[in-house]
Amino acid sequence: YPPLGILYLSAYLEKNSFPNEVFDSTFSSFDKWVNYLLDYKPDVIGIYTNLMTKLNVLKMVRFIKSHEVLKNCKIVLGGPEVKNHAENFLKAGVDVVVIGEGEETMHALVQLFNSNEGSLNEINGIAFLNEGGIIFTGERTKIRLIDELPFPNRKKINLRLYFDAWKNKHGESALSMSTQRGCPYTCKWCSRAVYGQSYRRRSAVCVVNEIEEVQSHYNFDNIWFVDDVFTISHKWLKEFSDEIALRNV
Repeated sequence: YPPLGILYLSAYLEKNSFPNEVFDSTFSSFDKWVNYLLDYKPDVIGIYTNLMTKLNVLKMVRFIKSHEVLKNCKIVLGGPEVKNHAENFLKAGVDVVVIGEGEETMHALVQLFNSNEGSLNEINGIAFLNEGGIIFTGERTKIRLIDELPFPNRKKINLRLYFDAWKNKHGESALSMSTQRGCPYTCKWCSRAVYGQSYRRRSAVCVVNEIEEVQSHYNFDNIWFVDDVFTISHKWLKEFSDEIALRNV
């Protein structure tokens, strides 16, 4: 699956005039990532972390911290795995752990690192180490109007690799898309660690705008909606269906 979370971060940073690149590890290797990193020499590197990837993430952190060329690179971790193990990640060499949604927090971090003005204590939604131990700053307010987020920065990766992989295995290609954030239920699994116990929906018009945009740039068979609770609102589903019919999408 394309890394939608990272692509949302990329789009948000670009919208706020911070250039960035995305290294998509799905069809790549650790050695290619190493070469890419040594060539690009980023000031800040953001890494998505979950239960299945954390050992590889720690391997990446060790490499960055041990290489002379990258010693000043700030490492920022996000994703569903970091909240409950923040101290372990920080003691392994990570500079900042982002807890919750990443767009506004990552923007605040790169502003701070770029200007060297201000303090990590002033940024909500993070954890970091200081001489006294681990510091958790206040929880960041969730983005209420998610229509205002730019569409994922899909041009940063090669989607054709994903389309071909799905086509070869399943006979149809698929593009992933998100229409909402959060979940009102209380199970411990899934993305609730990032998006919280909430329900925030993009408007039907906004989602169909994105569908039209991706159709104008890519050739694919299906759209896979990645939402935790896609069918929770029948009112929204009716609006979505009507908008698709109205615009003949």
